[in-house]
Amino acid sequence: MTIAEIAKLANVSIGTVDRVLHERGRVAPKTVEKVMSIIEEHGYQPNAYARNLKLSKQFTIGVLLPLLHSEYGYWNLMYEGILKAAKELSPLAVSIDMLEFDRTKGGSLLTQGRRLLEKSVDALLLAPVVPAEAKALLADYPSLDYAFIDSPLPDTIPVCSVIQNPYQGGYLAGRMMHLLQPGGGTLLAIQTHRTAYNSSERVRGFLSYFADKPGYQTYDMEIHFAGENPLGDLDTFYRNHPDMSGIFVVSDAIHRVAELVVQLGRKSQTVMIGYDAIAQNCKAMRNKQVDCLISQRPEFQGYTAIYQLYRKGLLNQLPETTICVPIDIILPENLMEEPDTYLKP
Repeated sequence: MTIAEIAKLANVSIGTVDRVLHERGRVAPKTVEKVMSIIEEHGYQPNAYARNLKLSKQFTIGVLLPLLHSEYGYWNLMYEGILKAAKELSPLAVSIDMLEFDRTKGGSLLTQGRRLLEKSVDALLLAPVVPAEAKALLADYPSLDYAFIDSPLPDTIPVCSVIQNPYQGGYLAGRMMHLLQPGGGTLLAIQTHRTAYNSSERVRGFLSYFADKPGYQTYDMEIHFAGENPLGDLDTFYRNHPDMSGIFVVSDAIHRVAELVVQLGRKSQTVMIGYDAIAQNCKAMRNKQVDCLISQRPEFQGYTAIYQLYRKGLLNQLPETTICVPIDIILPENLMEEPDTYLKP
């Protein structure tokens, strides 16, 4: 059992548990009694490795994420979970150093990653959404401990990946589409970042589900909202496929695509399924523009990944190699008033 786990059971901060263990600072007697009771019950023993490392230096985790304001705030939610974990672990000499990159610009991840790692961080938390650049970065630092969030990266050996299975997510989206649109027709999977592993795997899962379903024809398309004509592209697709009956958007841009479908007057014939319970998507669902959302709990991912790097770096423990994020299905009937409900553990 770790100090963090004791703190969770006692419903106090890690700092409070640390003060109880080392008999320093002022702690309410009832709190001391509660913490000590948990320690006795679970047989806590101080980790000598962590204590010695704490005395010698700060343990800094580098964090490399896409621009926090991009993709409708999804990455900011991820960062909120990271900050929460860092705050809880700060009494144990854990800190973070974060840089952002622009995933739409070639070379940005690699450049920013090298800048970050030149600061001599002890571990790295990375969203490997540009696979080739992520692999090139990690190849430059073969002895560095690292963890992934949002997406796996094949042919790498992370300490831990806190991710949702993208293929299974796409397959589940197919099953939901089948349930909501049982009459057949043309279905379209839309990507906004085709080179991202998550994106291509979700499409693969969706198309795989319908591979043996008679009466359905499936296609995929990449749409960009900056400087292009997505409305015209979508209109052309509808005209070429008048039996269009469903759209699956593999990212949190489902509300943007839904707006286009409404503008074209095509919502009545189109079931809309997409990713992430961000505020804009929940609003679109309340407005009956989106029929189903799949949540991947971004705050939980960031929070959990920091703790896994802490376990490896400060406790010398081996974390779980893969922590699978549950695939939450959100329909209008179970849509909560507060979107944050779907972002947390």
